Amino acid sequence: MSTGWVIGYVIGGVLILAVVVLLLLMIRGAHRAAVKAAAILAALEESRDNTSPLWAVNDVNAAIERITAGAGAVRAHLASKDGG
Repeated sequence: MSTGWVIGYVIGGVLILAVVVLLLLMIRGAHRAAVKAAAILAALEESRDNTSPLWAVNDVNAAIERITAGAGAVRAHLASKDGG
């Protein structure tokens, strides 16, 4: 085997090693991104659960309006009996 072949094998081995290292770094980066994405998803789900009562505020406001209107009607009725 000539010196050229040995140099070629060494260069090829170094290139293969570099590709393997880069692939391992990419896999590790993808794993970290997946872990972070799972944490973000969990935080978003917790946020959704914690803010779900806000969707009922409109219903509460409507109930308060009905109660206030009813109380006003009762007050008006009682005032008309007292004055009559």
